[in-house]
Amino acid sequence: MTDQVSFESPRGQIRYQDSTDHFENGLLRLLGLDRESFVSWLRNSEASPASELLARLADGYRALRPALLTGPREGQVEAGPLASSGKLWHPQIAENPGFGVARSDDGAWGWLVREASGTWAFETTPPVYEESYFEGDAKQAGGYGQYAAQAGWRLEKAKRQLRELQAIGGVSGGRALDLGSGYGYFRAALSEAGFEHEGIEISKHARQVAEKLYGFSTMGGTLDDYGSELRGRYQLITLWDVIEHVADPVALLSRIADCLAPGGVVAIKTPNLDCPEAEVFGPYYHSLKREHLVYFTPKSLERAAERAGLRTLAVSSSSHLLLGFVGSEQVASWAATGRGSDLTGYFRR
Repeated sequence: MTDQVSFESPRGQIRYQDSTDHFENGLLRLLGLDRESFVSWLRNSEASPASELLARLADGYRALRPALLTGPREGQVEAGPLASSGKLWHPQIAENPGFGVARSDDGAWGWLVREASGTWAFETTPPVYEESYFEGDAKQAGGYGQYAAQAGWRLEKAKRQLRELQAIGGVSGGRALDLGSGYGYFRAALSEAGFEHEGIEISKHARQVAEKLYGFSTMGGTLDDYGSELRGRYQLITLWDVIEHVADPVALLSRIADCLAPGGVVAIKTPNLDCPEAEVFGPYYHSLKREHLVYFTPKSLERAAERAGLRTLAVSSSSHLLLGFVGSEQVASWAATGRGSDLTGYFRR
């Protein structure tokens, strides 16, 4: 039987139960908490005057964290993806208070902004992705934190992702491109399943680690650096936690469509803007990061793919972070209505 952890607030009004592995490698890791601070969160949440569980958890979490710096909360917001008009959603995000997030009027898009002379400008320049991004302090702004030490569960996750995309996309083999291939964890799963595979990775550090761990040679830079030489080359292209790092997702998907063979499939995983976690954690929602330039909902992800000439096979959502508080039935309900915190989309050329 899987090891379990169980907690409850002092008067027993709020309970948490989950596997030890998910509690430690999921919730605590993503929220940057230790057990002591987690117990404080429960205590703070029980003291909230709110009646609904998620509202109490939100109040408790805000009490746990230091207040963000005050700053301008008004001003014109520069248009975001697909020239979407919107309003300021969060004037600051916890991981980097120098940036905020805007949200489109229809709620479908979000984009990173920074205040400049009374205007909230769309931030379109990504940070540097080198060793400190992958192996730096996870409590600091951006990055994974000890990415190499996460190899075991990330490899298992990669195998699950591959099985799912094979079932939905019907891709049993051929040539695959992992865009943003990092240390090569997903490429290792592709190799085990008999795919020919290549990777593109902007980080020199990550490319060197992939070669050291698996002997993989990885193309440097971005897809745009390869012009027409990759046209029609791949049966499968994967973007695991990549598309949110680019300011023009439609342009990226158009390039990907060009690199797919006829009938080829692209698989995408990205955070969901419309989820209970975003409501509970607000500017502390772990997916609101300096490196994430654009944020999606199921609607906007499909819209971007359609603009790029791709046909939707499936878009699903899943949640896990709050599982120990709300139970599997509630998590499944969020997923079924497109409100899971993670989006996965499969599209065909």
